[in-house]
Amino acid sequence: MFDRDLLILLIEDDAVFRRLMVTYLELWGARVIEAEHGEEGIWQAREQSPDLVLSNLKLLAPDGQEVISCLKQRYPALPVIAISGQKTMADVARALRAGAEDYLAKPIRNWSLVADVITACLKPDPRRLFDELNDHLAFFRREDVAASRLCQGWRQLPERELGAWKLRCRQSSPWLLAEYIRLDQDLLLLLAEFDPLDMDTPVMMSLMAFLLNEPLRQYQNRPGCLLNSPARTLEYINRLILDAGLGCRVNLALFRLQANSNRVMMANGGMVGNDWLARCNAGPLGLKKLSASQLSYACSFPFDLSLHGGFGGKMQLTASHGSY
Repeated sequence: MFDRDLLILLIEDDAVFRRLMVTYLELWGARVIEAEHGEEGIWQAREQSPDLVLSNLKLLAPDGQEVISCLKQRYPALPVIAISGQKTMADVARALRAGAEDYLAKPIRNWSLVADVITACLKPDPRRLFDELNDHLAFFRREDVAASRLCQGWRQLPERELGAWKLRCRQSSPWLLAEYIRLDQDLLLLLAEFDPLDMDTPVMMSLMAFLLNEPLRQYQNRPGCLLNSPARTLEYINRLILDAGLGCRVNLALFRLQANSNRVMMANGGMVGNDWLARCNAGPLGLKKLSASQLSYACSFPFDLSLHGGFGGKMQLTASHGSY
């Protein structure tokens, strides 16, 4: 049933249900890693690099919500589906808040639904995503308070750690977004500024948070994919913005920090702050024709960056690597 040799991590403390789930998954062509508790599941995710995780929400310490949060923090593009015998909306909300892509309720009587949910998580339908996005846009355009709360949720932490990388980010505006993605030993930085006067900005900021999920999943399977080129990635993001029918402008720059070679590759769409940014500036995203160029230059760590966009926001970022 599954298109490729899928590797699924199943974290489930109910031995009977776990055996039943494994039987179905293997029947559909998947390979399955079994874990009886959360700590084992987190370890197996690190050692085996599964394509997808199924996790019981009602595990003992660490509980399922903590396990899902940990997995999503370490592997943002790894799809996680929560499973629970509780069917209340509070449990669904807990799973989604922890980062799960979907939720399955026990007992499972329609097992074909499990396969459908797994397939949907692995191959999201862009049309469905855009339909959902348009629904969100309509809601937040009507509800100013909800839009404000959504923006508050994107406030950046001043310090973050991703493996050997340590990052410090200071910004002058809530309309700035910094996303960090590990690519093996390297680090991809997405730094964006949004128009504070555009009513679509709250959803636009949310959109940026998952635009790179599909390329990252492809990267984990085929290292020669899109994310190896910041310029191609910038054009990809611009195309998705246009396909979603969003007319707002976004200033966005991408930096790939290469720890082993002390180099940085970058592509820029509207941010300013130094000569390198100016040399490869393709203009703000949201343009019908955007042709990004890419620069590569030597750098040292800690890597310090100061930049701003066209809406008045300023950002200072420092990225250091544990080996330096």
